[in-house]
Amino acid sequence: MLAWSPILIQKIEIQALGFVLRKLQLNRHRETEVAEHTHDYTQLILYLTGEGWQTIKGRKRDAHAGDLFVIPPGMPHGFLQNGTSRPLCLVLDYDMETHNRVRIGHRRLPQSTLNELHDLLARVPRKGRLTLSDYPPIIAVIARLLESSPEQTTPAGPVPLFERVSTLLRTPAPLALVAKETGYQPDYLNRKLKRETGVGLRALRDRLRLEAAQQSLRSDASIADAAARAGFEDPNYFARWFRKQTGSTPSDWRRV
Repeated sequence: MLAWSPILIQKIEIQALGFVLRKLQLNRHRETEVAEHTHDYTQLILYLTGEGWQTIKGRKRDAHAGDLFVIPPGMPHGFLQNGTSRPLCLVLDYDMETHNRVRIGHRRLPQSTLNELHDLLARVPRKGRLTLSDYPPIIAVIARLLESSPEQTTPAGPVPLFERVSTLLRTPAPLALVAKETGYQPDYLNRKLKRETGVGLRALRDRLRLEAAQQSLRSDASIADAAARAGFEDPNYFARWFRKQTGSTPSDWRRV
């Protein structure tokens, strides 16, 4: 049995400039340990949520949301759980003509890139045959994962709790699941957030939803699209919620 549960698996044939994509996969760890193993291709692992230790040649490295690891071909690597939050990882398997120059890599992706990746992944079919319209978000995901910049290459410490929770709250996950992903009980997480930031879990989710809705309304999106962007299935409920937050309906707010 696999030590992880595949959520998204796409075997995609993309080849350009010496780059050959083997597979794009989204994995939810279900075991506390993945024994070290090797591949004959380069593997890129991005932690989207959760935490643990990424092991490379027997050495443990802290892994939190935003940590990106590049594993060269033939390099032993695995995973050890640290805490109660099992990771959700985006995995990219690929070949390159310059495989002999691939080195172990680690960088921290900024929050803005993580948010963008979440949006792009939501547009990729989980399984099944791809259509031509499915390729732009896939290519965009690959580009974000392979690109690097000076500020991303310096290893950083653990992601602050506020940032980790904010990332999770941008998904449709229930608050109880958000708490579980951070390794805390909902009540304790709520108290901890209030002590550290002055904002509780529900209030933080409302703030992030409102930011997403207002950004959509500024771009002339429909009320239904703004509702979906903010995580609401019912546009009418969204309109009532928006008025409670701002004192205006979405249409009035956009006109002003």
